[in-house]
Amino acid sequence: MSPVLVIGLLLVAGLVLALAAQRKGWAPPLWVALCAGAALRIAVMVAVTKDPSQPYDFGVDFPDAADNVLAGLNPTTHMREGGWHFLPFLAYVLAAQRELGDLLGLSWGVVGRIVPILADLALIPLVARLAADRKGLRAFQYACVPLGVMVSAIHGQFPPITLAFGVAALVAARAGRAHWAGLLIGLSVTCANWSVLLVPGVVLAVAGRRHRLAVLGWTVAVPGVFLLSSAVFLDTPFTGLVDLGKAVMSTRPVVGDWGWTALATGGAPAVSPTLGHLGMPILLGGLLAAGWWWRKADPISLTVVLVVVFLVVTYRLGAQYLMWPVPYLIARPPRFLWPAIITASLWAAVGYLHAEVLFGMTWWQFHTVWSLSSFLVIPCLIATLPPRTGSGADGGTGRPRRGVSAVPAVNTAGP
Repeated sequence: MSPVLVIGLLLVAGLVLALAAQRKGWAPPLWVALCAGAALRIAVMVAVTKDPSQPYDFGVDFPDAADNVLAGLNPTTHMREGGWHFLPFLAYVLAAQRELGDLLGLSWGVVGRIVPILADLALIPLVARLAADRKGLRAFQYACVPLGVMVSAIHGQFPPITLAFGVAALVAARAGRAHWAGLLIGLSVTCANWSVLLVPGVVLAVAGRRHRLAVLGWTVAVPGVFLLSSAVFLDTPFTGLVDLGKAVMSTRPVVGDWGWTALATGGAPAVSPTLGHLGMPILLGGLLAAGWWWRKADPISLTVVLVVVFLVVTYRLGAQYLMWPVPYLIARPPRFLWPAIITASLWAAVGYLHAEVLFGMTWWQFHTVWSLSSFLVIPCLIATLPPRTGSGADGGTGRPRRGVSAVPAVNTAGP
């Protein structure tokens, strides 16, 4: 059987299980969710290693970053333009995976996906901790929905790692552990620039100015430590750290894959400084407007808003970005959760599984249709935006407000 068909059937099976759990009200123990999630991800990983077509970044850029680190070189300055524009933390992780593969005799196709899969599995109990009610159901649903499975087990990409730290930071913040929250969100920001969208929710989830300043301090300090490590463990001179920081924060204006830039390019991918320069103020303006409009929302809702608005107005997007809001949405399900999950999963799966072969189209022909079809996903994402003011007794902090019962609010998303 074709690996693509096997993967497709596994993803459908996971989605059916998640929907059945919603309809039947299943709330299995956490170990059941972890076992189901592990089985699904491992099965997809085994199938995808048999597919000769691998994501370019996973197959080329990630092992190159690992090899650069093992040679004492900074991948940001020694790889192709856009091949690596992160702090070295994840490059160290890739190098460790590379070494583990050499030690155990495992191929990169297997060993390179180990940490993303483990991080995605870690999100299962974290979603349960974040959920207001029916924690077993929420954990099982996250274990089964296709987006996390695809990003970790097919793409081997970094969002599961970034989100594991980010969600753990919010959980710690709601428990009043400001320093742990700051350390964790600092590690999340170290993974990828977009994680700054998670910082406001974490900061607002802790009480008191001193604790909030502690969170912000860690958020700045942790990436700073890994920036400095480039001069200690890699070949970046101390005098080059400022330039390295600028390179890490920059992104190539790759457009045409999603939303309004797909319309501007006719669905063709392109590197367009013009659209990039136009898109950045649009993106920042949209985020600032959303942050102001939802300024009274609870921390979890504010996090959902910032991430979803980013996806709606961004000028560049990879299919893995669609995973960003999923843990928060499943933990606190909005009314239109499942239309959004199904539509986004289908759109991402069509891209990941190279569906152009099924339709007898060339990759370029298919990409045009696929990019423009993102306008079917965007309204579903917009429908998941929460009310302007937070709901629930704790305001997202995990602590009851004075004079308000600590009994969880009734979930309006249905069984």
